[in-house]
Amino acid sequence: MKMERAQIKNPWRQGHVGEFSEAEQEVVRMAESHTPQVREAYTTVTYQYWAPFNYDNVHVELGRTDPYVGAEFNEDGVELDVPPYGAITIEEKEPIVAVTVIGSACCPPGFVLLQAEPLEWKYPRSGVKMRVENLWGEHLRIEPWRKGLDEGYRDAGMSSATFEIPESRKITIMAGSQMNIDQLDIRNMRHDAHYAIRIIRVTVKRPVV
Repeated sequence: MKMERAQIKNPWRQGHVGEFSEAEQEVVRMAESHTPQVREAYTTVTYQYWAPFNYDNVHVELGRTDPYVGAEFNEDGVELDVPPYGAITIEEKEPIVAVTVIGSACCPPGFVLLQAEPLEWKYPRSGVKMRVENLWGEHLRIEPWRKGLDEGYRDAGMSSATFEIPESRKITIMAGSQMNIDQLDIRNMRHDAHYAIRIIRVTVKRPVV
């Protein structure tokens, strides 16, 4: 299913450069009026999605495939093209409050980017954008695999990135790894700076009954 990526810019503030919307002024307004606040209790449910992510509420964009630059579905998951080309977008009916991405880098260290579309646009100078870096663990390149190396190799492994986010309706994940060129990359005329995503866990908020 075609799905737009999570937007990170307040749609209610378009054309109002340098101004804040009413919702974006909430903190200052409540501080000045000494409005009492009540802590909130809620429970959570986590949905688990597995590659290749053939779900009605998930949209996968591999990225550039013509010419081929390495983005593909393979045995280790969904190998996304480098940002901003490759992306996975998930939309939930309940408020999303946390996301975990599990996968492996082509060339560690890897990184995972998250963009989220909040339920309430209350963050005027800091969109819901997060990044986790220095993710170690790689899936072996196919050439050494075919020559006999396997998952017992010292650098072969997975990594995970966890994000705690404001309540959001939609999230978009992008990922990659370092652009370290070797002779094979020069011969192929493409780098191997991708990240293969195997599992995405999305945690949603539910009221305490």
